[in-house]
Amino acid sequence: MVLYFIVNPSAKNGKCKKIWCKIEQRLQRRHIDYHVVFTQKQGDGTKLAQQFAEQKHEPFILIAVGGDGTIHEVMNGVAMYDHVAVGYIPAGTGNDFARGIKLSTKWNKAFGHMLSSIEHKRDNLYDIGVFQGTKRGVFVNNVGCGFDAHISRKVNASKWKHILNRLYLGKFVYVFYLLKELFTYQPTAVQLTVDQKQYAFSRAWLVTVANHPYYGGGMKIAPLAEANDQHFDIVVVDGVSRMKLLGLFVTVFWGGHIKMKEVHIFQGKYIHIRSHASLPLHADGEQIGEGEITILVNKQIRVFR
Repeated sequence: MVLYFIVNPSAKNGKCKKIWCKIEQRLQRRHIDYHVVFTQKQGDGTKLAQQFAEQKHEPFILIAVGGDGTIHEVMNGVAMYDHVAVGYIPAGTGNDFARGIKLSTKWNKAFGHMLSSIEHKRDNLYDIGVFQGTKRGVFVNNVGCGFDAHISRKVNASKWKHILNRLYLGKFVYVFYLLKELFTYQPTAVQLTVDQKQYAFSRAWLVTVANHPYYGGGMKIAPLAEANDQHFDIVVVDGVSRMKLLGLFVTVFWGGHIKMKEVHIFQGKYIHIRSHASLPLHADGEQIGEGEITILVNKQIRVFR
């Protein structure tokens, strides 16, 4: 069997390139046949994954090496193809997808477990969601709108992000923008449809549609979410004061926020979000425009872990 790899050498501030060299050495020592391609810019992961899927007509395993952005792109390239199984080696900064599939966030442990699973043909089914708004695509972790997407947009545009990441201080830029935008961001009215039921919120800070518990590098935004139960958990934060919201972002690391009366939890297969203001949107941390969005469970894909 030949293993196919898509590697993002820029992940983890360039450290993914060194990680891949170590992975390659192990593959060669074990005499495992492999083929590897490297991404060079945003969007390459999707194009390369789709090219693999279209060129190969027999079942094969495609392994993403990088962070959540890398697996997001790879899944967008292969989700429509039934003959592709996916593997993942976490080599990014967040690695929430690894947590969501109960895989070690340490690349060496994850690599060893994945090879064992492939050898013994132990694959797992994983839910894939599709979103339709100003952009269309699939997601593996979560789709969000509102304050968290606003912060993500500010951080990604910041010149300090890459500098602090190289100093292992990347999370400080998130804290900075969280504190800065907390006192100027305006919550807005949101209409939420979950399956056939409709809900209205007058001062919604954020809405997150989660495929598994984790986002933002380990925060448990949806502690009860399961990645293979064919529905999503929806978390709405509404009507909370600014100071209490700050406390919420502390308790979210262990899931304590769901006990707050301002936090509303739903489950469903079809979700539509519409707001009075044109809210920013993200999928797996990637910016996907703003405005209305429809989200639904698309299919399940085979994943080795």
